[in-house]
Amino acid sequence: MNKVGHIGRKLAGPLVFLGLTIGFTGGCSTSECYDNQNSLPLAGFYSSEEVPASIALESISIYGVGAPGDSVLQDSVRNISEVYLPFRIDQNSTTYQIFYLSGWPGLYGIFDEITFNYEIIPMFVSSACGTVYYYKMTSIDHTDNFIDSVVCPTGEITNANIENLKIYFKTQEESE
Repeated sequence: MNKVGHIGRKLAGPLVFLGLTIGFTGGCSTSECYDNQNSLPLAGFYSSEEVPASIALESISIYGVGAPGDSVLQDSVRNISEVYLPFRIDQNSTTYQIFYLSGWPGLYGIFDEITFNYEIIPMFVSSACGTVYYYKMTSIDHTDNFIDSVVCPTGEITNANIENLKIYFKTQEESE
């Protein structure tokens, strides 16, 4: 047997093992972590009329109360009909203030405050993706300057890509 054949047989085992290892680890890669892994509440704005309709608020600012760092979520936005309202994972409640800046309701400096109270539920996704947090709503408190009601139709916030919250505003006729 020549020297090249002997070396080839000696390397064959490690090369096969290396090839199989690369093949198997490469085959474990999945797209599971590309799915939505954030439980980020999406709130839609509605009129509180008998037949609710989606509405856009002319000009508002939204601030997180007691939020670490910058608490401005939306600043002087116009014609907004929905907004993402991130929940805190270090507390069992999150509070936002909605300031009305112009147009209807037209009273600069008036604001409403909404406090979301919830139970934090860690959900294990996978070893590759880790954990996400779901929020089981326990109560929602709010002022009633222009907000009529706030609801979480499913009772929980998950990573489903849906509108999780509905904020119903008094119509112009109701508030006069």
